[in-house]
Amino acid sequence: MHTAVVSYVAAIPLFFVPRVSAVQWFFSALDVLAVAWLFHALHRAVGRRAAVVGALLYATHPWVIEYMRWIWQPTHSATFSAVACGAFLLLLAPGEARRPRVLALGLFAATLMGLVHLAAAPWTVALFALGLGLAWRRGMWRGFAWGFGLSVLAALPYVSYQVQTGFGDLHLAASSGGDAAIFNWAAPRLCWELVTGLQVLSTPRNPLWAESIPHLPGAYAIIPAMLAPALLTGLIHLARRSPRSAQWLFLIAWTVSVPAFFLRTSVHLQHYYFLFLFPAPLLLIALWMEDALAAPRQLHRVMGGVGLIALLILSAWWAGIWGIRIRLHHAEAIGAPTRGWRMDRTAAQIEAYLREHEDTQVLVLNDFSGHLSPFDWMRNLLRTDRVRAIPTAEGLLIPSGASCYLLGPGASEAHLAPIAARATFRPELTIPAPTPWRFACLDARPALPAPLATWQNGLSLRHTAVEGDFAPGGALRLTHIWHYREVVPGDYHLFNHLMWEDKLVAQVDGTGVPTWYWRDDDVLLTYFTLWLPETLEPGEYRLLLGSYTWPALERMLLEDGHDAYEIAQWTIE
Repeated sequence: MHTAVVSYVAAIPLFFVPRVSAVQWFFSALDVLAVAWLFHALHRAVGRRAAVVGALLYATHPWVIEYMRWIWQPTHSATFSAVACGAFLLLLAPGEARRPRVLALGLFAATLMGLVHLAAAPWTVALFALGLGLAWRRGMWRGFAWGFGLSVLAALPYVSYQVQTGFGDLHLAASSGGDAAIFNWAAPRLCWELVTGLQVLSTPRNPLWAESIPHLPGAYAIIPAMLAPALLTGLIHLARRSPRSAQWLFLIAWTVSVPAFFLRTSVHLQHYYFLFLFPAPLLLIALWMEDALAAPRQLHRVMGGVGLIALLILSAWWAGIWGIRIRLHHAEAIGAPTRGWRMDRTAAQIEAYLREHEDTQVLVLNDFSGHLSPFDWMRNLLRTDRVRAIPTAEGLLIPSGASCYLLGPGASEAHLAPIAARATFRPELTIPAPTPWRFACLDARPALPAPLATWQNGLSLRHTAVEGDFAPGGALRLTHIWHYREVVPGDYHLFNHLMWEDKLVAQVDGTGVPTWYWRDDDVLLTYFTLWLPETLEPGEYRLLLGSYTWPALERMLLEDGHDAYEIAQWTIE
């Protein structure tokens, strides 16, 4: 449901400042610009009071702030939708002024909104249809052409990817609809929570924040109380075909259609699917506020004034809950500094250490599954290959020269057990974290024992240990120590095959530490658990160890021509 557009946006600040904080500052700056644009567009299209109310509600809304805190795919949904919404609201203002640049900006922002999350793609198409109609009616073809061209450039990487993969993502999205008779109540419920601010205090998974917020009676009822007369007023304007009827229709359609897209779907919906709902319902309230305060009847003006005061109080409360969150962070009551700060501190620490020790490597031990570690980006960020990541459950790498190990998330001294006798901890390098990330440094590696077996791809087995009882239903813990010379680089898997006579009865394969982390002259420790069959027939059992290419599954031969090395043997009577 996401494209890579947010990654492309993040690449802009990283090109100049290779730090996580640069991305966070840049993302925040984009949203501040969106707020400024929203204020400007509302001021020009509706009025000063509407601009203040609409921009303030958007800038302080807790759900907008919650997702702006993250470097994550849905981060810019509200930002780009705010730009697009402001642009089209300005284009629909009475007077029908020709604004080609605004049309181009609105179309481009609408495209980015749809690329951030494909849930917004239908509304992106609707905005392009509206833009085409405006271009036709007012002759703004140059603006439409610029918007269309920029949108094509922005969408081209994703379209190219879809073509190469046979449009698999789009087929999956198209087939996600459920039974037409089933009504998905999650769509309106989640949109309701977004508009009112409900449930946002439950997002940090830390009850102290919610407990520290002063209770504001009726806070969550303020937005619904304002939205109801806004919708009613909008319908009256549409019925009377007032000069602002196009703006009313636009905001009502945006507000109502967002949950309507998902009423008939079996997709598991979440809040961020609907972030492009913002800021339409907030601007609808702002438009009503402007209308009420400018009405000839005193009752309407009083209602508008009371509503304005209530919204100002609500915005102050919204801003206050994040002020409390920030203070709790500074006091480390709900965690140490943010993860972005922690990663920047780690990068700076590693960079300084590598600069002082030119022949040293840093290996980050952390608990991760799959192909990539959260710390993999440090190689590119620091522009060095002297930083590597190691999954704690898979094994250990020991370079030939001096090295430092960072015990990151999920790592402990136990993972350094094979080299603990040579390790010296460096307290001055510790990174603050709930469980502090510590550095342990080692001098150059001692001489290795003679190889037990050598493969043609550069792997040699230096030691092996088999622990556990060889019994039906049991498990064998296998530890292998390898030496790797980069003779034939490639992506390799290791296999442990238990053979009964010539029949395979149990096996465990894997990479250990993934091969893209291996370097020439590394020592590699791999850990495997081999589960034995529930029944072991009488006879001879042999445990064979070997290597094969991935994904070609071509076995690598030993120097003596065999395709596996026997590391253990058992006999069942």
